[in-house]
Amino acid sequence: VGAARGTAVAGMLGGLISSTAVALSFSRQSREPGVAGAPLALGTIGACTVLIPRLVVVTLALRPALTLALTPFLLPPLLVGGTALALGLARGNTAGDQRELPEERNPLRLGQAILMALGFQAVLIIMALVRQRFGETGVLTTSAFLGLTDMDALTLAMSRMAGTMGVTRLAATGIAIGVLSNTIVKLGLVLSLGTGEFRRRGGLGLALLALASGAGLWWGLAG
Repeated sequence: VGAARGTAVAGMLGGLISSTAVALSFSRQSREPGVAGAPLALGTIGACTVLIPRLVVVTLALRPALTLALTPFLLPPLLVGGTALALGLARGNTAGDQRELPEERNPLRLGQAILMALGFQAVLIIMALVRQRFGETGVLTTSAFLGLTDMDALTLAMSRMAGTMGVTRLAATGIAIGVLSNTIVKLGLVLSLGTGEFRRRGGLGLALLALASGAGLWWGLAG
């Protein structure tokens, strides 16, 4: 795609694996001498934006009814992130130092696959127990904590819950809360580890995404 857009596209592709890993990696790279902050910031915003359609695809495959319930929650951050990304690419401010994401290990390796399966199963059990013991409040609180680290496990748990317990709206709300808490974590990474232009641009972009996620949460609950 050329040097001008390479970092932004790398961030978007990295977002297919983990937008948090992209935010962490790019924040660290922004501190290296001679690194242009604008393309790294746009790549981080791109990674966080890609998270939204990634969740849509997962829920569509697992529980289509949940995807429909999620639409009002996720539409605002998708629009804000997509607009910021399109404007950044159109403005041509992504030219600069080309950096690559750290090489990711194949998640299908046996050891990692076993750990991933155990982790996902643990989350499923925890969410079921939390709902039985603490009700909806416990589920939403747990969703906020899970969203800090692993949106995939949270999405799987909510998709399973929506089917077995008939609580599609609760599951959609839990995912939306997870997205908001996940965005806040990435904002914290950018502001605490990033520097210069990357911190300014990336911080502003993620702050807008967090506000849009909050607006989507309000819209979804009000609907």
